[in-house]
Amino acid sequence: MKIFKVSRADSSWCEDFEIIVVAIDKKHAERKARWSSEDFKKGKVTTEEIDISEEKVIATRNRGA
Repeated sequence: MKIFKVSRADSSWCEDFEIIVVAIDKKHAERKARWSSEDFKKGKVTTEEIDISEEKVIATRNRGA
């Protein structure tokens, strides 16, 4: 299994715009993100594999309402 960051370019307040997913490949990561959040159901997303060979922060996100 691998770790992926799936991001939306078109988000607004109180919407999910990034999801970290554990999946077997990019295709499955995008599918899981779309199934897991109404905000990801439609629209363009980008999927990026996260390199876990070194210590790092994957995401700190806050868009508050």
